[in-house]
Amino acid sequence: MVSRRSSARAAGFPSAKTAAALGLAALMAACATPGVSPAPGPGPAVGPTTPPEAQVQTREGVTPPFMRGRPIVRVGLLLPFTLRPQDAAALYSAAELALFDHGNQNTLLIPRDAGSDEASAAAAARALVADGADIIIGPVLREGVAGAGATARPRNIPVIGFSSDRTVAGNGVYLLSFQLEDEIARIVSYAASQNIRTIALLAPSNEYGRRVESALRAQAQAYGVTVGAARLYNRSDSEAGAAAAALAQTLRTQPAQAVLIAESGGPLRAIGVALVQAGVTQQQTRFIGTSAWLGDAQREPTLAGGWYVSPDPNARTSFEERYQRAYSREPTRLASLAYDAVAIAARLSADAGSQGLTRGAIENNEGFAGADGLFRFRSDGAIERGLAIIEVGANSVNVRDPAPARFSRSGS
Repeated sequence: MVSRRSSARAAGFPSAKTAAALGLAALMAACATPGVSPAPGPGPAVGPTTPPEAQVQTREGVTPPFMRGRPIVRVGLLLPFTLRPQDAAALYSAAELALFDHGNQNTLLIPRDAGSDEASAAAAARALVADGADIIIGPVLREGVAGAGATARPRNIPVIGFSSDRTVAGNGVYLLSFQLEDEIARIVSYAASQNIRTIALLAPSNEYGRRVESALRAQAQAYGVTVGAARLYNRSDSEAGAAAAALAQTLRTQPAQAVLIAESGGPLRAIGVALVQAGVTQQQTRFIGTSAWLGDAQREPTLAGGWYVSPDPNARTSFEERYQRAYSREPTRLASLAYDAVAIAARLSADAGSQGLTRGAIENNEGFAGADGLFRFRSDGAIERGLAIIEVGANSVNVRDPAPARFSRSGS
């Protein structure tokens, strides 16, 4: 299992000013002995704090002086240091935390900037191959995962990327992300189990919204549910509120037992207010949502009583508490992905070294217990998560239907 939910502290991520030094990836390597954690705080600077002449490039790959003679497992990190520095900082910090939780003296992190497109990610992946990376973790964007995968596949180097676009997965490329289609399947399945047979839709008119609508129609058919009125809108608070008011008018003549609201932040709150003001109550029409509601729903009173999909909240709370103790700041939503990916690499290589990083081991049907709960990788590279159904209360959330404790023996 990835996480034993042990407590650990790790050094913080360097400031964004050092991002330009990422070409010297070997100088940034993080490594630790299990159970030993440096003091929390800003941590060592990245880049030229270690003289380049002190580094060694062996036949196997880059080797810092303090790791000479060890059977090193090199974990390449492709993160958006230039494009999204805040996300990159949080991802790197979480990777360090995983290393201190699960790593050993032979695990080496080698971070590089993923760039902004497929070509730059492919170039960074080639650099990691030259560094001797045994596994590549990241990037975040689908184009980056495609570029890294094209470089790594011919060399049988597994890639664990963070995109949610399944078209870039497979043949040794895995997506450790939050899969929208699985979330829709979970909420529709649960709604059907509660005798909800008609669902209306509110979603932004963008790729996310269109994927929600496509997945909703597919899953509704599978569970004997009818999709009623659907409103897609340009994403803003005012447009979302107007679409909700229009949908409320439609519901008077075309009732639905639930409305799926695929939103977050201000638009989500605007929709809740507009629906209630137009006379839509959850006694007749249940408000349901995706994990996009996470962190926002309990702050909007009109959403109280609504249901949404979420990774295991208990596991997430444990991760956030450890991260907070280590870095004195809250993790970003994506930070847990880097934690789990590095934890997988560290655990699978603990006994067999780099030989433990096989497709068979990564695609283990029993899965892993990570920072967002239970998950496993399918043979096509997509992720399957154990998801919970959360009910929104007054300034609180409650687990209405818990995430599974284990997967079935066969893959899905």
